[in-house]
Amino acid sequence: MATVREWLFPTGTELTSGESLTIGLTYFTVGLTVAVLHVTDGTAPWVMIASVFIVNSVTPTLAYAAVTASGGSTAAGVLSGWLVSTRFGLFAAAIAPRLWRSKTKRAIAAHASFDPNVALAMREKDDDDARRVYLATSLWLCIPWWIGGIIGTLIGSGLSDPGALGLDAVFPAALIAIIWPQLAKADLRVIAATAVVIAIALLEATPGGVPVLAAAGAALLALRRGR
Repeated sequence: MATVREWLFPTGTELTSGESLTIGLTYFTVGLTVAVLHVTDGTAPWVMIASVFIVNSVTPTLAYAAVTASGGSTAAGVLSGWLVSTRFGLFAAAIAPRLWRSKTKRAIAAHASFDPNVALAMREKDDDDARRVYLATSLWLCIPWWIGGIIGTLIGSGLSDPGALGLDAVFPAALIAIIWPQLAKADLRVIAATAVVIAIALLEATPGGVPVLAAAGAALLALRRGR
C-alpha cells in the first residue's frame, strides 16, 4: 500500500496532490466524453475501447472527432490526429535522457509522453525525482483516461443524444484548456491567430477536415523564430 501511494504521490518532489488529482479528473472527464460522443456517432464499441488503450491521448482523439463530425473523411481525421500527435515525439526525446537507461523502458515510457507529465517531470532538479514524477503523472493521465473511456463507451451504447447532457461542449472546452497554456508568448499567439484565420477562410470552400489540416501550416511560422 505504501508503495502504491509513493507511485501516485512521490514524496520529496515538487508534484502536489492537487496537481495529480486535477490531471486525473480532467483526463477521466474527457475520456468519458470522447467515448460517449464517438459511440453515439456510430463508432463500434470495441473500436472505441481499442482506441482508448492504443491512441492513449486526448488531443488526437479530439482532432479526429472534430474533423469527422464536420463531414471530413476517416483519412482526414486520422491525419489530423497524427499531426497533433507529432509533438509527443519531441516530448519523448526531451525527457528521455532523464529517464531510465534501458531503451525498452524508454520505449514503454514514450507511450505516455504527453504535455503535463513531461512538463512536471522536467521541472525536477534531480533525475531520480524526474523519473518518479513522470511515472506518477503518467499513471494519473492514463488510468483515469482508460476508466473514463470504458465507462463512456458503456454509457454511449445506450444514449441517443449526447447533446442533451451538454457533452458536445466538452470538445471545444477541452481543446481550449489544452491550448491556452501554450499561448503565453506573443509569437505563439500570432501562430494561433493565423491558424484560426486559415481555418475560417476555408470552412465553406473546402471539404470537412481540410480547414483543420491547412491551419496546421501556420506552425511553419515558428521557423522564423528559429532563424
